[in-house]
Amino acid sequence: MTENRGRVSDLQLYRRLLGYVLPYWYLFALSIAGYVIYSLGNVLLADLMQFLLDSLNESEETREGLVSGAAYALLDAGEMTPLEFARIGVPAAMVVLAFTRAMGFFAGTYFMNHVARNLVHQLRGELFNKILLAPSTYYDHHSQGVLISKITYNVEQVTGAATKALKVVVGEGLTVIGLLGYLFYLNWRLSLIFMLVAPCIALVVSVVGKHFRRYSRRIQDSMGDVTQVSNESIGGYKEVRLFGGQQQQGDRFEVASAYNRNQSLKLALVDAMSTPVIQTMLAVALGAMVWFALNPEILSGFSAGSLVAFLTAAGLLGRPIRQVSSVQSVIQRGLAAAEDIFHQLDLEDEPDTGTHAVDRARGDIVFKGLSFVYPGTEQVVLRDINLTIRAGEAVALVGRSGSGKSTLIQLLARFYPAEDGSIALDGVPIADYRLSNLRRQLAMVSQNVTLFHDTVFNNIAYGDLAGASREAVIAACESAHAMEFIDKLPEGLDTVLGDDGAGLSGGQRQRLAIARAILKDAPVLVLDEATSALDNESEHRIQRALDTIMRNRTTIVIAHRLSTVERADRIVVMDSGEIIASGTHAELLAQGGLYAQLYHQEFSD
Repeated sequence: MTENRGRVSDLQLYRRLLGYVLPYWYLFALSIAGYVIYSLGNVLLADLMQFLLDSLNESEETREGLVSGAAYALLDAGEMTPLEFARIGVPAAMVVLAFTRAMGFFAGTYFMNHVARNLVHQLRGELFNKILLAPSTYYDHHSQGVLISKITYNVEQVTGAATKALKVVVGEGLTVIGLLGYLFYLNWRLSLIFMLVAPCIALVVSVVGKHFRRYSRRIQDSMGDVTQVSNESIGGYKEVRLFGGQQQQGDRFEVASAYNRNQSLKLALVDAMSTPVIQTMLAVALGAMVWFALNPEILSGFSAGSLVAFLTAAGLLGRPIRQVSSVQSVIQRGLAAAEDIFHQLDLEDEPDTGTHAVDRARGDIVFKGLSFVYPGTEQVVLRDINLTIRAGEAVALVGRSGSGKSTLIQLLARFYPAEDGSIALDGVPIADYRLSNLRRQLAMVSQNVTLFHDTVFNNIAYGDLAGASREAVIAACESAHAMEFIDKLPEGLDTVLGDDGAGLSGGQRQRLAIARAILKDAPVLVLDEATSALDNESEHRIQRALDTIMRNRTTIVIAHRLSTVERADRIVVMDSGEIIASGTHAELLAQGGLYAQLYHQEFSD
């Protein structure tokens, strides 16, 4: 899914990324120092040619080079001729320069990687935590595959820009600067010829960069589609096979992957075209420079060694410029990814403006004049709901699918804001509660149980319950009749569950969820089809356990199977988002309305 968001300039993105580098400025400084040494070594290798050739020619200008001057200053030439001294000085200089360049490259690369990986780690952590704090509407508008793609693929694109690209830009960029400085040192007029081509190269890089950014955004979006189809197909492999959907899923994956391939090929085409264009411009500039350098008037200002050093330095410019320009695609992919990541980080968190907090609520709940429409839709889900649930009362919500029962619970837990009407807990609007404190008052067992790839113990003692003792967890499991199957697992409570509890039956998964709710011991208990996955025998046993924990708690029961709500203190019948009846089981049957119709239909079925 492509998001509409304002385009951000490269400079703004770089400035914001720099904020993640600042805590590691000392490592960045060490990296820059290493690359400066590496670049200086590249320049001095060209200058070494002057030392060698002028020594061969017994030139009087032998000592005027940077390397030769240092060699004569550090070593005692004595009565040696320039050639005899060069036999010692040049090999020594080669070894020293090679070692110095190698150490500079090591320092630059290692410390730059250190900075980059810390940057990416921090970005990934912030993005993950941001998604955890995002409002429910964010999840409504993004598929699971797209969200996973943002954390994995998008962050890795920033990795490429922050490691490989940054190393090349800094290391080779400093080499370009050093070589240009050396050329101007030798002959600034001749060096100006090379500068004439610089605006042309900058123009090519700018134009190509815009194409790179556009294609990179498309590749990111298509990777979200690829991930989504993959997740659906792998997670639902049983349904895919049972209904023969392999071809259909294969076709969906082919479309998503083909679009990703096409955009990647377009990016590769622009990348492949830009490098030859820049190389041709460089060749023209170097050719013109050589043509002017061989002019007799200009030659007179050069010794043989300095001329060769000048041409060598000019020739060495091609490789670093080519490398700097070739990482443009990596940089733009990283900037496009950073743009998307920063857009996610700038989104508002789940609203939490409340300040009220209690240790344990009594459990009085009042819905007053409550109407609700899901954001982004026009269909009214709840209409003028007025309902009072007293502390300790067990109230069942029944009705056809889509009548608004589960939506009512989502509003109670503040997954969505109740903008039209109000909900109060113990006389205090739930919007005034701190969000974490409000949800601490609620325990929920739903039809769709979520289990994590962790031990059975950690799945029950989860989140705020992580500090629970082993004895308390075992007691909760026994109350939920879960120990009878937990004891049969390979490691008991310490058995690591598969993804989302793979390997457990639906009834076993729900018993773990019930144990988690029992352990939480919240004053308000919500049972949303809590026994739907159980057989009759297990349901009967767990119902007795639920009867025990429902005592002295406000309990809201949502159930399609009306036989499970007969003992509720009050039954509220909902239809099309409205409350149409309320009373005990016997009263509603006597009224002969929708409840009686659904009840008799269930037993006739």
